[in-house]
Amino acid sequence: MNKIWSRNTLLFSSVLACTLLATPNFVRGDDFSVPETIANTARCRLNVTGAYLTKIFNPNGTIGSRGVITLTADGNFFVIDSNQGGVTNIFNPFSSGQGAWKCDGKTGVSARSITFAYPGSAGSTGSIGRADYQASFNHQTQTVQGTITLRLFNLNANPLLDNVAPVGTFNFSGQQIKAN
Repeated sequence: MNKIWSRNTLLFSSVLACTLLATPNFVRGDDFSVPETIANTARCRLNVTGAYLTKIFNPNGTIGSRGVITLTADGNFFVIDSNQGGVTNIFNPFSSGQGAWKCDGKTGVSARSITFAYPGSAGSTGSIGRADYQASFNHQTQTVQGTITLRLFNLNANPLLDNVAPVGTFNFSGQQIKAN
């Protein structure tokens, strides 16, 4: 059971990272007609852009992986994960994630990333992962916490339009990376 959760957590982290690097139009939620405006996003963008060292937790609360998420000022989202190399016979290696993010209020963010799982020892012929993030940021402590919902798609599917049942939902937390 722990191997399965660890595999799903790692794959989820990778998918999340990739999804967040996609174009900003893909993470506007169900209502794509609501534009981001300077009035409703300026403070959020000022407070949340940057790179964050993260911990992704298994359902039992243990750390499943570590990662870095990056939110750029223009809405791009990038994710890397410590488990991208895969685990033999549990889950295959996967790419880093790319996608987009948008503000959800003054300190909240919705993001989506896309990743690719490579064929390998775990028997897969490859797949596409989509990770949907919901996060809140604390500007004073320079921290983030939230959830990642991971979905896996076959290579013929369109993860931006299609929907499948989630593989899992994982909590994460992180600290902003600052220059010396």
